Parts: sequence; C-alpha cells; structure tokens
Amino acid sequence: MKRLFSALGDAVRASVLVRTALMMGVLALLSLTSIVISAVIADDISGRANAVNVSGSLRFLSYRTLSEVLQPERRQQAAETMKIFEHRLLNLERFVVAKSRHGAPSELAVSAVLTRWNTQIRGLELSAAGGDASALRQVAIEIPSYVDQIDQVVHLIEVELEDKARLLRVVQLALLACIVLVSMLTIWMLHRQLVQPLAQLVNAARSVSQGSFSARVAHVTEDELGQLARAFNTMMDEISTMYGHLEEKVREKTAELTRTNQSLELLYRVSQQLSASDLTPEKVQAVLREVEAELGLGHCLICVSENGQFPAHQITGDLTPEELAALRSQVDCTWCFGQAGIEAEQQAQDNSLIALPIGDGDLLRGVMPVMIRDRPLSREKARIIETVGRHVSNALMNMRRTEEKHRMAVLEERSVIARELHDSIAQSLSYLQIQVTRLKKSLEQGGDVGVIAEELKQGLSGAYRELRELIATFRLRIDERGFNVALQETVAEFSAKLGFPVRLNNALSGIVLSGNEEMHVVRIVREALSNIERHAQAHAASVDIVVDAFHSVTVRIADDGRGFDQSKTPSGHFGVNIMHDRAQILEGRLEVESAPGAGTAITLQFLPLKVRQVVPELT
Repeated sequence: MKRLFSALGDAVRASVLVRTALMMGVLALLSLTSIVISAVIADDISGRANAVNVSGSLRFLSYRTLSEVLQPERRQQAAETMKIFEHRLLNLERFVVAKSRHGAPSELAVSAVLTRWNTQIRGLELSAAGGDASALRQVAIEIPSYVDQIDQVVHLIEVELEDKARLLRVVQLALLACIVLVSMLTIWMLHRQLVQPLAQLVNAARSVSQGSFSARVAHVTEDELGQLARAFNTMMDEISTMYGHLEEKVREKTAELTRTNQSLELLYRVSQQLSASDLTPEKVQAVLREVEAELGLGHCLICVSENGQFPAHQITGDLTPEELAALRSQVDCTWCFGQAGIEAEQQAQDNSLIALPIGDGDLLRGVMPVMIRDRPLSREKARIIETVGRHVSNALMNMRRTEEKHRMAVLEERSVIARELHDSIAQSLSYLQIQVTRLKKSLEQGGDVGVIAEELKQGLSGAYRELRELIATFRLRIDERGFNVALQETVAEFSAKLGFPVRLNNALSGIVLSGNEEMHVVRIVREALSNIERHAQAHAASVDIVVDAFHSVTVRIADDGRGFDQSKTPSGHFGVNIMHDRAQILEGRLEVESAPGAGTAITLQFLPLKVRQVVPELT
C-alpha cells in the first residue's frame, strides 16, 4: 500500500494531467456524495411526512370511534373503525422503529401509545361498544387524553422531520462549499500550472519570432509543461550559441565574398585589358602594375626563351637596373624555368620569388617571375596570381598568333598581287615587248609600221585598263557598313560599266562570314563581272547568293554573253585560275559552265568557317 501511495504521489507531482484528473475526480465524488445524501434524507423526510399524516388519521379515528360508541345505532361500526385504527397504529410503530434510532423520543412515544392501546383503550372501547355505561363514561374521559398522547407523537415526528431537513440543508451547504472550494482550487492550479506556463512559452516564442534569443521560461517543474519549458530553454541556449557562431561565420563569409568579388573584378579587368586587339608589351606591363598594386606584390617581369635558348630575354618588366642585377645574382634562367612547373603557393613557402609559366612549350616558352612581399602566401592570392599568369600567357600567345596571322596574310596577299600582276600586266608587257621587237625589225627592213603601232596602242590601252582594274581591286575594302553594302556597290559599279543593270539576289541571312571570307567572295564576284565586261558582250547578268539547309553558301554569277570553249582558253587570260585559288582558300569549290553562244555561269560553293567550327562533322 505504501508503494502504491508513493507511486501515486510521484504521478501527481510529475503530471498536470493526473493532478487535473484527481481534482475532477474529487469534484465528481463530492457531487455524487451530495446527490446520495440528499436522496437518502429526502426519502427519510418523505417517510416522516407520511408518518405525520398517519398520526393525524389516528387522531381522527380515535374521535370517530368515540362518536360511534356513544351512538347506539353506530356501535357495530365502531369495531371496524377500531381495526383500522389498530392497523395504522402498528404500521406507524413499525415505521418509527425502522426510521428512528433506538431509544429516540418518537420511538418511545409511539411505543407508549401502542402499549396504552393494547392495555387500556382497546378494551375500554370494546366494552363501550357493548353498551357498558361505565365504559362509555370512561371512554369519553380517556379518548381526549389518548389523542393528546398521539399529538405528542406527531410533534416528535415533526421535530425529527425538521432535524432531518436541517441536516439536509447543512450537508448540502457543506458539500456545495467543498465543491466551490475544490473548483476554485482546480482553477487556481490550472492557471498556475497550465495557463501561466503556456503564456510564458507563448511570450518566449513571440520574442524568438522577433529575433530575440534571450527569452527563457521560468516554469521548470517535473510535469509535462516543466519538461517542455526545460527543453525550450535548452533549445534557446543552443540556438543562441548557433546564432552567435552563425553571425561570426556570416561575417567571415561576407569578408571572403568581398575579397572574392574584388579578385573577380581584378581578373575581369585583367582579362578585358589583355584581350584587347591592340595589345602591346607596354599595355601588358600596365596590367602587371595594376595587379601588383591590388595584391600587394613586388615587381614582376616576363622573360621569353626562343627555341629553348638561355639566357632568356626580357620583353617587359618594371625592375630597376639595380633590382634586376640583384635578382640575376641570386637566380638564373635555369632556376626560374625549373620552378615554373611548381604551384605558386608551394614556391612561396621557400622563396620570396615565384615563377609562373608562359606559353605552351612550342610556339612560345617563357616565365613570369613575381616577387613576394608578404609571406606566407595565401591560397587565394596564389590562385589569383596563377590565373593572372595564365591570362598573360594567353595574351602573349595571342599576340604571337596575331603577328603570325598578319605575316601570313601579308604573304598571301602579296602572292595574290604577284599572280594577278603576272596574269595581267606582266602578260601585257611581254606582248608589248614582242610588238616593240617587231616594230624595230620592221623599221630596219623599211616595212609598214602603222599596223604594229596600232597594235602597240591597243596593247598599252589594255594594259592601262588592266592596271586600273587591279588598283581598284587592291583598294577594295569592306568598311563598317558591312558585306551587303560592299556587294551592292560592286554590282552598281559594273552595272554602270556594262550599260545595263546587273540583277542581285542576296539571300545571305542568318549566316555570318568572317572578314577574310567576305573579301574573297567580293573579289570573286568582281573578277567574274570584270570578265563579263571585257569578254562576254552580254546583254544581261545576275549575281545570286543562296544558303541551303546545311548552311552551305552558293554564289552564282551568270551572263547571256557569247561564252567560250573551256578546252580552248585564250592565252593570257588567268582570271579563272585566280578565282579557283580564292575558292581553295575558302575551302570550297568553283565550277565554270560555258559554251560558245550559251553564256557563262560561275558557281562558288563553300561552308563558312564559323559553321565548320560549330558543326565539324559537316566538313
């Protein structure tokens, strides 16, 4: 039993629900007790009221019996009335004995009434009913006294009835007071142990939602809400600690992002400056000075070894002669080129000078030594320096490739000029040289020189015309107005020379040609139109440029002139060969369709360079 009460006490202390259930149970028990006691007392009161009624009827029957025995004609009914009286008196006696405590005044009074009935009144009334005169006189005297005794029983029953009613009121008031007290105690307990802790939790949660993590809950008992409060306080401690660490990490990440953003901005400026088309060593040096200032580095320079020969020669750098002499006294080119393959961060651990590789080992091979002021070198700064080194390397390689492309373009253009001079002016000059020789011999022999002079004149005119055509061709440029404008101007120029409009159909949309491709296409069109002007004797000509589904460009120049036999190409005419050469440069093909009297059509077909780069399988 002790263990049971101990477990119950622990449960009451550890659970608001158990305490609430216990208080509700007490309230229910008090209510049930009040109902049971009220029902019992009410039943007792109801029985005593009935006893009062019975006692009243006994008084009535006593006087009725007296009246009947005094009237001779009704004496026979007196015996029946006496039986009724006796029956009711016995019932009253049994009720009072059953309902009253032993020795109660009402019980004694009823017993006295019953005893007097059995010993005196009953026999006296029987004698009076038989006509005994003395009995009649005696009955008339005893009955009022006996009724007074019955009245005393009624009074005692009424007193007990009032006591029971008073007891009922007292019990009900007491139980009601207990119920009110327990209810108030329950409300107080719920307010103190449920409402207040919940309000504290709500206020603390509201403070947390507003960004304050210092709120704590004071209710930390052993019950459910106390456990919840402890868990909440623990959670707030952890969140506060985590938030403090998070703020610190945010500050660190913000600073890191700021540094990264500055680094990216620096790399972007370096990339933009080094990707300029007019890049020079002086501009590269200006970029390096900006990098030195941003990263807090020492001076740096760029050295290049042509064909692997040492010592390498310096192409840019801002070291003073004294600094350069001191550097060369410490390290040589072999050391710098050997260090170039090691990561910058690792180099900076042992030296105040790091060497970054320049070039790809074939076209250009060099190093970019960088002096380090602050050691150790951070990983972030080392990566930025390496990235700058790669940008510089790419810029120098692009400079070298640009120079090579420019040199090749110049050589190619000179070759084209030489071919065109050879095919036109040189042939004309050779023809004129032969005519001069004929003229000399004709003069020596005294022959007619007029025909030869006329041929010389025509030859000089043709040579002069070809020279002007070549000059116009060599001066041809495609300015910022673009390829379409240059093509339209070329067609308009030859329309004026031919005396009829040359039809132009340019469907080159969605395809972008490189500058080299645009120039070659215009020159092929110009050469074809020039041939039409000089040889075709045409009345109509057209230029059509179309693009098929595979982005292949087709240029067709056609006329309705006299045409020619391709197997019998006249000597001294090399324009078609030049157009074939240009088609090969475009990695395309050129087809000539012509026959005597059927006109001529020249078709160029090629795949633009940008299309070949994007979709290499088409090539």
